[in-house]
Amino acid sequence: MTALVVFDTCTRPQYYADVHQLLALPSGTILRYDYQEKYFSPEAFAFLRGLRESDCPIEIILFYGQFSDYTKGSADPKGRLLDSATSVLIPTRYAKLRNVAVEERVGGDHGSRTVVYFHMELSGFPDPDSPAIRPLLDMLVQKKDLPFEKWVALAPEEADLTAFRQEGVQLWGKVVDRLAAPPSQFHGDVFWRIDHLEKEGWLGRQSIRPQPRDTNRFGEQEYASDYHLDPLSSYRVTISSFVPAAEGKDLPNGAVVTVKVDDVEHLTIPEPRQEFRRNASSQFKIAVKSIADITPRYIKLSLKTEIPEHKSPYTPGSVADISLMTRISGYRVAAALVLAIAGLASGGAGVTFFRSDEIAYGMLMIAVGAILLFLGSIVFTGKIKLPGGGKD
Repeated sequence: MTALVVFDTCTRPQYYADVHQLLALPSGTILRYDYQEKYFSPEAFAFLRGLRESDCPIEIILFYGQFSDYTKGSADPKGRLLDSATSVLIPTRYAKLRNVAVEERVGGDHGSRTVVYFHMELSGFPDPDSPAIRPLLDMLVQKKDLPFEKWVALAPEEADLTAFRQEGVQLWGKVVDRLAAPPSQFHGDVFWRIDHLEKEGWLGRQSIRPQPRDTNRFGEQEYASDYHLDPLSSYRVTISSFVPAAEGKDLPNGAVVTVKVDDVEHLTIPEPRQEFRRNASSQFKIAVKSIADITPRYIKLSLKTEIPEHKSPYTPGSVADISLMTRISGYRVAAALVLAIAGLASGGAGVTFFRSDEIAYGMLMIAVGAILLFLGSIVFTGKIKLPGGGKD
């Protein structure tokens, strides 16, 4: 079975944040990576370029790599190839490829600058101490399919990938322990991950998972997954924190986790800032306001680590962006439509009574019709909360 091996080396601040997000996002999230053609092995580039939707999903093993003598902020190493003896090489995540988009580009020297975007559905965390790691890396070294030569390669056919196929999150802490141990440049960072998102309803709490977006089309650059939220309902995002063994109690004081959304008109977060709690869970409440849109509304929820007086362009800890989707409830639309139809029918009956000179009955029916139309309007706009939290 064909599989991809993808490396992060994080020599720039934005790529450094990518690894923190890779570790912090919940399973089921679709995450996009993109690399120029020159960073792919020729075999991997040709494979992805010819990939069809029916070929997916394709397994992906993600690694973090750096030289043991590398210092955060230094320039990219040149003329060297990562290897098991002189480098930090840690498997970070198991994922499945869902989509590939190729953007053809040509540079000023007429050479190819083609960019490949690929979307991964994130899954579990591999064991960073697995004996299967060394043989896989040694095979890639022989082909020179490791940074700082290539960042995306096909896994050799003879490689045993069984140990990497992890669906659960129980090894997350072990991955973090290895990533935070010196000489890794992540030493001293704050680590947490999104554990789950749950709805608080009259039936109790119910965990929800991200769903592939209905508009996803294979081969396009926009390809996402969203958490579906119901209007006039409440939710909680739970994050789990972890203090690596290498750091003990030496983490920076005053570390907080903050949450913000890019649409405050429709979502509220009562407590958008919480102190970082060591080896514990924290919850952020989310309230969805009234939504009158029939078409989906996509809202980005951003969580990040903040530390007082942090001056470095590199994030001091975990970050995560998830997509939320909300629109008017199907039940609400149906209820509003029933009320509106009943109101129009009542009003029509009132007109009929007027024509028959039954004025009192006519006035009554028209008044009932007006009330029903009014109720339909406020149900549609969300000013009346239906039983069940307005769920679809």
